[in-house]
Amino acid sequence: MITECPNCSKTISVAKCGITRCPKCRALVFIGDPLKDEKNSIVEPPQEEHSKETSEKSEKNENLKNVRIVIEKIQSMVDGGTPWDMVSKLGFADAFFLTTKEVLLMPEQFFYKMKICRKPSFFPLYGLIAALAASLFQIFWALKFFQTSFPDFASFKAAVSSFGTDALPLLNDENALKAIFGMMNPEPSMLFFQIVLSPFMAIVFTSFILHTGSTLLGSNTRLIHFYRMSSFIMATGLFNIVPVFGNIVSFVWRAVLVYKGGKVLNGFNERKARIYLVFYLFMQILFIGLGMI
Repeated sequence: MITECPNCSKTISVAKCGITRCPKCRALVFIGDPLKDEKNSIVEPPQEEHSKETSEKSEKNENLKNVRIVIEKIQSMVDGGTPWDMVSKLGFADAFFLTTKEVLLMPEQFFYKMKICRKPSFFPLYGLIAALAASLFQIFWALKFFQTSFPDFASFKAAVSSFGTDALPLLNDENALKAIFGMMNPEPSMLFFQIVLSPFMAIVFTSFILHTGSTLLGSNTRLIHFYRMSSFIMATGLFNIVPVFGNIVSFVWRAVLVYKGGKVLNGFNERKARIYLVFYLFMQILFIGLGMI
């Protein structure tokens, strides 16, 4: 029986009607009976064509999967904000590392993501951890330097007396001198209290300074953003691991972050951002002088 393959349209010869494989394209086809008015049809396409279709389908599914991942990432960035806001998804170590990296190296991008976050945490734990680390480093080096230089009260008193007449008020009041020496040789309980309380106080007072400066310059940015900003800029305190030089770098870098963060959060121009920075530095130095930070 001579008929036509429904897949490749080539003329083929078959012994009888029914299912057969085309000798030319290797497709599995059904050859209908002309007497019953049955039409030829494809049962299974050739293996190569089938593989091609499968490959195309697989590639399409992969592309759809990639598009879905990108959409989820974008949505996650909008909803999650900063890496620290996505700590439950990223894990503690990755979130801490990425937050530190972004806030120090990409501050404008970081503060923008912080600002548009839909579900912000009021007081990020990141700030307390970073501030606690900074406080530990700072206190450690200060006490180590003092206690190494002045192992006892007599050596401290001798060092103060070397300043001559300028040190007379202190030398005449030995109780005040002992109080200073005692502060640099604190009891364990007092030292623990200072280490734990300092980070919290630093964040609260810094957020107050940032919000006050923002309000004075006409911005209506909410207080929550400044609590978050003051928490995240504590990342600069990690430089305190290096004595003296680290403190200088920490102070300068934090000032840069305040300048850049002020522009992003408040929408300030260059002039207002500079005024905002000057106000922050003035208040910061004042609070440090009063012993509040």
